[in-house]
Amino acid sequence: MLESARARAAALQERAEEERQRHSSVDAVFEMVDRDGEVGGGLISAALAYRFFIWLLPLALVAVAGLGIAAHKSEETPQEAAGSIGLAGLVSSSVAAAASGPGRWYALIIGIPALVYATSTLLRGLLGAHRLVWGDARDVRWRVTPAATLRLLALLLAFPVAAGVVSAIRASTSPGPGIVAAIVSIAAYVVVWFTATLYFPHRTASWKALLPGALLVGAGFWVLHAIAAYLLAPYAIAKQGTYGVFGAAAALLFGLYLLSRVIVFAAVVDATLWERSHRDH
Repeated sequence: MLESARARAAALQERAEEERQRHSSVDAVFEMVDRDGEVGGGLISAALAYRFFIWLLPLALVAVAGLGIAAHKSEETPQEAAGSIGLAGLVSSSVAAAASGPGRWYALIIGIPALVYATSTLLRGLLGAHRLVWGDARDVRWRVTPAATLRLLALLLAFPVAAGVVSAIRASTSPGPGIVAAIVSIAAYVVVWFTATLYFPHRTASWKALLPGALLVGAGFWVLHAIAAYLLAPYAIAKQGTYGVFGAAAALLFGLYLLSRVIVFAAVVDATLWERSHRDH
């Protein structure tokens, strides 16, 4: 039985190599997978997931402090918050009790500097990840500066805002317009991430070379938002009594790892397609 399994695996590998030589698209996919393994895409994604996790903590403090009054007036439950903003709902629901207390002003004073610092460390991780994927040497264009940090912060904050708006539209419309809302949300994700990647290392590639990865990130973010809103967040909230904060943290980290995996592989797609286009010429 073991020999037959090895024989089938060898036959599949041989057929895959034949298809790779016959079709350039298949060869491109194999090259992407090889590149992802060579640069350690999984390890890079794990490191980015940790930095995203650290970034979400001060973001939750600022969100609770700044939006505490509005959340109190709307009387939104943790489940509704998780459904509206996806992964961020896991964090915000854990500290939502602070929204109605006087401590929210202290949280705001502490949270804003902490959020800016966490954004700078996240930016450093994103720059390093794209530099490794693209094989780009250190360049003065790709540095962690106050302007670059604030720009990334603004772009990252655009994601939960877009997700919340789209979720509200989806909840108040029929299935037909809901499909339109999904397309609009993907387009918004694409535009935001495409703008962000313009300031990440990409050697001498033009902006056109960054479009495939932005499209992949847009579609991936939309899928992950749906998974987080309807599966991860409700499950983690329901199991808080059993696993406590560890269950919520595990669900959050798993979602952030998937998010980071999409980001890293999108860079792999862009770098691979750009190099192949230059080899063809």
